Order: sequence, then C-alpha cells, then structure tokens
Amino acid sequence: MSPIIVSSKPKLQGIDIFILMDDKAESKELEKEKGLSLLVRAHYPKKDLNILFDTSITGEKVLSNAKKMNLDLSKVSYIVLSHKHWDHTGGLLEVLRARDNWIPILHGQKFFEQSIAVDPYLRHTTWMPFLKRKIVELKGMLTPIWIPIEIAPGIFLSGKIPLVTEFEAPPPKYRILPQMVQDEMEEELSLIINLREELIVVNGCSHRGVVNTVKHAMSVTGVPNVRALIGGLHLMVVSEKRVARTIEELAKLGVKEFYIGHCTGEKAIKQFKSAFGDVVHRTKSGMVITF
Repeated sequence: MSPIIVSSKPKLQGIDIFILMDDKAESKELEKEKGLSLLVRAHYPKKDLNILFDTSITGEKVLSNAKKMNLDLSKVSYIVLSHKHWDHTGGLLEVLRARDNWIPILHGQKFFEQSIAVDPYLRHTTWMPFLKRKIVELKGMLTPIWIPIEIAPGIFLSGKIPLVTEFEAPPPKYRILPQMVQDEMEEELSLIINLREELIVVNGCSHRGVVNTVKHAMSVTGVPNVRALIGGLHLMVVSEKRVARTIEELAKLGVKEFYIGHCTGEKAIKQFKSAFGDVVHRTKSGMVITF
C-alpha cells in the first residue's frame, strides 16, 4: 500500500537516536529495565523534530535517564507506541504528567483491545484498555494509524505490517478477550526513516516478524536499501534454526547495520554477531546512534 505523503520539503539532513531505556545500561548512573524507549531526533535545515518511540515500563526511570542524557522530553512533538504491551507503554502516564501541553500519541489499530497471555499462566499484557480516559485527561491526543503514512519529511509510520513470510507470525500465547482468539498484534507499528535513500527501521518488538517488517518498509517507501535495523526482534524464545533463517533473510535484504536488544535475546544477538560481525551492536540505556 502506498503511504500518505506529506510535503517533500524540508529535506531530512540527519538522525540521532537516543536509547532512553533498555535492559542493559552504558553506565551505573543510568536506569535499566526490561522495557524499551527511544528518542528519535530528526534534523531539518531550520529545526529539529523529536519523536518519543515507546515509553518502557516505568516513566520515572525514562524521565531520569532523559535528564541525565540532557534530553528534554517536553520538546517531543509526537509519541509513537509500537504496540500495546506494558513494557512499551507502561511509562506513558508519567511522561504525559511531565508535560503541560497536548501531544499526538500515534498508535495502531486494535491498540485498546484487552489482550492476555495464556502461557505459563493467564496474565494481562497491556494496561491500555483501562487508561484511555486518563491518557486524554493528561492531554494525550490519541491518533490511530491504520495505513502507512509519512508524518514528517522522510519519516514514516508503517501502518499494519503484512504477514508475508511463512516462518514469522505473532506468538500463539497471546489472546484477545473475551473471545480468546489469537492476538495477531495488528496494532504493531514500525518507524521507518528514509535518509539519503537508505532506510533506518525502528522496531519495538517485531511481533509480526522482523523480515516482514523490513520488507514492508521497503515496499512502503520504494527504497531498496536498508542502512540500519534498530530495536527488539523478539527472538529470545525461538529456536536457533529460526534465528538462522531470520539472519539469512535479512542478509538477502542487504541490511547493513544492526542495533538490537530488548527482546532479541542474548543468544540470538550472539548469532547475529557471528553472522554479520562488527556491524551488530547491543543496545543499552544511554547509547546514542547517529546517522
């Protein structure tokens, strides 16, 4: 599907990505937890645009790390929530409380459905269905994104990510209430950046498959070159064979650099480093990636 396009001007000149939260940290002074939050700063000729991508579990920790990294989250123009799970959305309310103006919160379709995990026991995976009114009270402008859209010159949201590979699918343990049908994670969004005709693909968890996501990014933008893949790949609970297949397909797609962590899993990261070498980097709280 072709994306909704904004004006092609001004031209995107550069990107900085700040890892606000991951489960490892660059120093003892920084917080870490099993969540994910990134700040994406896009440089244009006359101004910078700041996008907060996910809010991890604990907003106070995200805000603390931002302060220690000399980042002002009150200057964020958009909050993008990659999917509904608590380890990507749990810090949202505290982030909103730290602001005093309205802000668009971009999310996918079916974001507010009640979802549970049934393995190893029944548990809720998201707090979002219970917090919708509170988000609006805190000046969050809930903005559902169902199709690909360019939100700023060179910066796209994926919309719903098609399932095209035969080996990637959302984990079967997630179910939608009350019918208990498979949660296909249709709300999952990826942030796609086209910088100098090379893509930077930013993922939360890649529940719908990282290969599916990269292929969709290339299709949406019409750009066949992928400079970097950033975020969680959700490979920590899959077989080595599945990881190897993922590596094989990403190599075919020509991905040049990897900045991966969160739910990727240490064994999978080791396999990636074995396959791709020094272009694989383990993300940590406090890391800054510049393009």
